Amino acid sequence: MTVGIGVVFDGFDDAREMLRLARGAEAAGAASVWVAEHMGYREAVTACAAIAGATETVRLVPTAISPYLWHPTPTAMALATLAELAPGRVAAAVSVGNLLNLRESGHEPLRPVAAIGGMVADLRALWTGDAVTSDAPSYRLDGAYMNFAPPAPLPIYVASTGPQVLRLSGRIADGVLLSGGLTLESTRRCLAFAEEGAAAAGRDPKSFRRASLIYFSVSPDGAAAVDDLKTKLAFLFRSPRHADNIATAGLAIDHAAIMDAVGRRDLAGAAALIPDEAIEAFCVGGTPSDCRRLLAGYLEAGIEEPILQISGTQENKALALDLVREFAAS
Repeated sequence: MTVGIGVVFDGFDDAREMLRLARGAEAAGAASVWVAEHMGYREAVTACAAIAGATETVRLVPTAISPYLWHPTPTAMALATLAELAPGRVAAAVSVGNLLNLRESGHEPLRPVAAIGGMVADLRALWTGDAVTSDAPSYRLDGAYMNFAPPAPLPIYVASTGPQVLRLSGRIADGVLLSGGLTLESTRRCLAFAEEGAAAAGRDPKSFRRASLIYFSVSPDGAAAVDDLKTKLAFLFRSPRHADNIATAGLAIDHAAIMDAVGRRDLAGAAALIPDEAIEAFCVGGTPSDCRRLLAGYLEAGIEEPILQISGTQENKALALDLVREFAAS
């Protein structure tokens, strides 16, 4: 298994800070930079275009494109334009999207397997230059086409933690992307669903990449890292779809209260509901030795592309990049 370590930004950081850390990650040997898009925060394709101009080798991955919020024609245009700016360095991740964000934007995730499958197929078809007709659950194409194509085919990951879409990823995608904040048990379970899909489609199980977002924070004493990651987990657990994942940790976590607090925009109150023990169960965080041990657990579970969401102070981010350098060199 060839491991390629990456970093991900969640849109919370200032755009200039993303550029600074992306340059540092590339210098440390990171293979990819992913930009996750949450409604109301920094936009992914613009950020990736800026990072393209500030780096030379890292793969750039806008994450995750929702067919309920992104129309395939302008999406195909944006990604192909990005690929012209950074030839051979662009991929994309497609997912249903967060249920809260979808509701706030006036959308319901109807027929998610059909929606994701259609989006992947239509992006690939548009990049051929042929006219595309499609009647997907959340959009229509009636002869849409592009006048230019990306310099090379763009890999598409499918992001999910749900069994049906995970199986779909194994059938059609170039890679599967798992959510951050998964326990090792949830990670193994999700990969198994994707592998089931690959087997059903007659694909070689090694034909698609296994990536996972990982909440990552390190500090010399570990305490600051633990506190920092509580906020990340609270934001993640705003979704009811993490109930099964939370249950695998065997910890007393009031998921309903966390969702209620985040729904009221009380992120600090939600973070206070996350116990210290949750960090080791759902994240890679603590001292450098803690992080080495916990990250090794995700690799042993089958993750080939650990995508680290680095957080903390500037000093602690520098310490995190030291660990990226260590893993990239191993």
